[in-house]
Amino acid sequence: MTTTGKKLKVVFVLILLSLSNILPVTAIAEATDNPTMLEIISAEITSDQSGKKALNVKLNANNNSTEKVEKEIGLVENYLSDVERKEGDGYAYQVKSGKTTLEISPNTKQTINLSLPIDPTLYHSQTNKLIVDNKEYDITDATEHKKETEVSTPNTDETKEGISEENENSVSPFTLPTLSLPAMTVSANQTIPTEYTTDDQGTYPKANWQPTGNTNVLDHQGNKNGSNQWDGINSWDGDPNDRTHSYIEYGGTGNQADYAIRKFAKETTTPGLFDVYLNARGNVQKDITPLDLVLVVDWSGSMNDNDRIGEVKIGVDRFVDTLADSGITDKINMGYVGYSSDGYNYSNGTVQMGSFDSVKNQVKSITPSWTNGGTFTQKGLRDAGDMLSVPNGHKKVIVLLTDGVPTFSYKVQRVHAQSSNDYYGTQFSNTQDQPGNTSRIARSYYAPDQNNRSRRIDSTFIATIGEAMALKERGIEIHGLGIQLQSDPAAGLSKAEVESRMRQMVSADEKGDLYYESADHATDISEYLAKKAVQISATVSNGQINDPIAEPFIYQPGTLSVKSVGTNPTTVTPTISIDGNTIKSNQIYLGKDQEIQIHYQVRIQTENEDFHPNFWYQMNGRTTFQPSIDTDELAEFGIPSAKAPGVNLHIKKLWEEFDNNPSNRPDQVTFEIQRNHTTDAAAWKNGYIRITKPAKDTANSWERADVDKLSANSGESYQEILSLPQYNNQGQAFSYQTIKELPVPGYDSQQIDALTWKNTKQFTPLDLKITKNSSTGEKDLIGAVFKLTGDSIDTLLTDNGDGTYSLPENVKLQKEMTYTLTETKAPEGHELSKKTTWEIKIASDGTVTIDGKTVTTSDDTIQLTIENPFVEIPIAVRKYTMQGTGKEMNLKGAAFALQKKEANGAYQPMDSQTTNEKGLAIFDSLTPGEYRVVETAGPAGYDTSPGNYEFQIDKYGKIIYTGENTETTNGMWTLTHQNRLKAFDLTVHKKEDNGQALKGAKFRLQGPEMDLELPKDGQETDTFLFENLKPGTYKLTETFTPEGYQGLKDPVTIIIKEDGSIQVDGQEYESVLSPGAKNNQISLDITNQAKVPLPDTGGIGRLGIYLVGMIGCTFSIWYLFFKKERGGS
Repeated sequence: MTTTGKKLKVVFVLILLSLSNILPVTAIAEATDNPTMLEIISAEITSDQSGKKALNVKLNANNNSTEKVEKEIGLVENYLSDVERKEGDGYAYQVKSGKTTLEISPNTKQTINLSLPIDPTLYHSQTNKLIVDNKEYDITDATEHKKETEVSTPNTDETKEGISEENENSVSPFTLPTLSLPAMTVSANQTIPTEYTTDDQGTYPKANWQPTGNTNVLDHQGNKNGSNQWDGINSWDGDPNDRTHSYIEYGGTGNQADYAIRKFAKETTTPGLFDVYLNARGNVQKDITPLDLVLVVDWSGSMNDNDRIGEVKIGVDRFVDTLADSGITDKINMGYVGYSSDGYNYSNGTVQMGSFDSVKNQVKSITPSWTNGGTFTQKGLRDAGDMLSVPNGHKKVIVLLTDGVPTFSYKVQRVHAQSSNDYYGTQFSNTQDQPGNTSRIARSYYAPDQNNRSRRIDSTFIATIGEAMALKERGIEIHGLGIQLQSDPAAGLSKAEVESRMRQMVSADEKGDLYYESADHATDISEYLAKKAVQISATVSNGQINDPIAEPFIYQPGTLSVKSVGTNPTTVTPTISIDGNTIKSNQIYLGKDQEIQIHYQVRIQTENEDFHPNFWYQMNGRTTFQPSIDTDELAEFGIPSAKAPGVNLHIKKLWEEFDNNPSNRPDQVTFEIQRNHTTDAAAWKNGYIRITKPAKDTANSWERADVDKLSANSGESYQEILSLPQYNNQGQAFSYQTIKELPVPGYDSQQIDALTWKNTKQFTPLDLKITKNSSTGEKDLIGAVFKLTGDSIDTLLTDNGDGTYSLPENVKLQKEMTYTLTETKAPEGHELSKKTTWEIKIASDGTVTIDGKTVTTSDDTIQLTIENPFVEIPIAVRKYTMQGTGKEMNLKGAAFALQKKEANGAYQPMDSQTTNEKGLAIFDSLTPGEYRVVETAGPAGYDTSPGNYEFQIDKYGKIIYTGENTETTNGMWTLTHQNRLKAFDLTVHKKEDNGQALKGAKFRLQGPEMDLELPKDGQETDTFLFENLKPGTYKLTETFTPEGYQGLKDPVTIIIKEDGSIQVDGQEYESVLSPGAKNNQISLDITNQAKVPLPDTGGIGRLGIYLVGMIGCTFSIWYLFFKKERGGS
């Protein structure tokens, strides 16, 4: 082509590029009349370095309205993953069931880029289209890398040299067929939850076992049949070499289990120190996908440094030997590619793909001991890809080992640009870029990307990464180890940037974690290969254990270790570390018959305030085993529980009181307890304990046994919360002892032993208190006078006015002194007792005796009660009646009763007396009380008036009476009681001379307040009763005489005197005074003459004389009357 033609070609390309930028804008401008429109600019499928695909849609959005608008973007055939709602600047979107809903904010006009993830299970490289507003848009699959139209470049010789030209020898690895893999279903074991009980004893395994001889640890039982049923074994010896007991197995039982774990603790000989063992056992995978594997090993000259190639050889041997013991070699094909610079003179070698057993020895022997040449990583990868190109349904894996940047690569003819503006080669020529010792291509050139945009090719990484991307695109998994990678100064790359490019070459797991590792030491190479071998076959691959130590336990420094304990030694030794309080073990690779055991020790921390002895604490938090970090599968170790014993204190308080008076003891005493041998500076060292006074404080000791808690303080907030563990954080026994007793007023404290204290009552100068009582039982008498002498004291006691007597305020009684108390005056109504002096001695120990007898003091006071005899009180009652005007006449014969009031208020008789000739009734020996005097019978002829005179004699003998009828008789308090003469009844009997009753007469009685004639009713009678006559003179007249009879010629004069004596017609009438309530009775018989009976004068002899005389008189009168009658006739 001529120079002019080249220029025209360039101009034409520029015009096309300009139009491509202008046309969309024009389209948008023409569409502004539509308030909402979408314009699809591009839609293409891309993949990232891990091989994950996405549909990238670039569109112009225009919403002229004031409300948000939703638009749907659909696919002819759906292969999109669902996406939850995501928000951008001016828009939001979500994907559900292949439909993308785009929400455009009001008044928005912008270009939007959407990256929609593709579900690999739905994607099959099919041709597809976008659907927007019923229009279809083509989707470009950039991952297919179809041949594109050649980009026109300026027609100059200079640019021609910088353009990579395609030819018939071009290699496009992305066009190679995908190696399909069989569908793989990885079954995950479900977590078997361990079980625990929490109660007032703490938290401990529900199904537990205890090592033989242990009492302070409980471990979790193992399971049976690979289930959540526990084995029921309650005890075994806890030998860590035992590999049969208490395992929790997953996925089977015994040698059929996928893996098994065990954790248990046991006591050591040091109190509070426990051994903890964790076991993890692996197995071979049961259902493994057949594997085609190629080791791609850097044989460049730099591999001789630090004998890297030697370590590779060792690692390859370990790799092969590990696989050889895995039991799955029949499912493994293996090859080997050793690469450096291309050419016969350089180190290159291969072991073609073959069954494991057929090639294992070749693979072990092919690695040279010395290498040379550059680093042609792209070729090594391509050769490995060729080995793996057989479509046999096997899993395809490349393990790449290289120590530096690629210094050789194939020339790049096309690239794929990523959204990050990074790009990698997709088509290569057979010619090479050979920078030599750097990745930088000195004479850079250009290659077009998928959009025909020129990209600068200035690094071998562009081709090398592209080759790796193509392999991953085909379904080949790449694992990579960067061996002691260094920076690339010539290319301007740091070590981190070199590693970043290496990471782009490897695959990622399901979580997106890359299969890449760095070997900082040559010896890491062997370890890496060994892990890869286990990873291929083992059930535990890159597993990890997370074991947090829980309070109150702490890790015992220097005890952490891990070792292989299986019958087949582990190929890879796990890492073990402690991070804070968490034990961590990573990179656990365990295959068939491989088992590890982690051991460490913990100490229980007993010195914290909130620690409780004999309480089960879990040693750890949730302890987990993850068999592979590539999965979410998680197994739980059983968590041991342990406890520490406590102590019980027996506190004793002794009392000694000189006065044997415990009343001054307080309600409680408080001791300060010291805890010795603490190791933590912040741990509590002193606490307090109280002993409370017993309900019956009759002994000289208080005790409190089984004290297992103390209070942190002694004040109002006293609360027993500090437990008493037996030993400290280091297992050394604590020592508990009382160091102080809080002061007890009035007592001196003395420590007897570690937990016993004695309180001796202090002597306080004593007061003296006398209580004065009466012999009658009355108490608290005032008015006595006491005098105390001794020890320069001569003082009268103070009468307190309440029946007690005490020393003046400034006077106290001292020890070792003798005092004399004298009563000089008794209280009123009392007399001094026979004993009037008392000797009071106070010994040196404070003991007090009175007259040689020990007495007890109370409130520092000597108490003494003294009784005085009561002077008994006589009283009298004088009985009298009134005669004449103001003349009293004492009466004999009246009966009086003395009654005393009981507590119930009733009066009970005490004595009865009759008045004498002086009218006195005397009652002797009255004591304090309430009394009543009652007349029970008056003298004959007089009325009876009870009186009911109530009076009181107080405790001092004073008579309290509110009446006025009192007098003093010979110094004796006397009640006066007046009686009145009873009225008289006059009965007149009318008789004939012969003494027979005679009716029909009438009589009239006249006198004081009396003028009465009987009978009133005219009824004849021979008896006439005149009632209620008072002292005075009365005239009895017969006012009518029965016919044939002669009545009284003269009235009969009856005189009733005030003393009750009677005269009838001047003659004394016999006593008519009657006892009781009946009136005094006068009886007269009236014949012709009144017949007057003579008074009775007493003796029987004189009565006879009177009778004779009376008979003689009567006879004479009768004779004279008879004679007169006869003479008159």
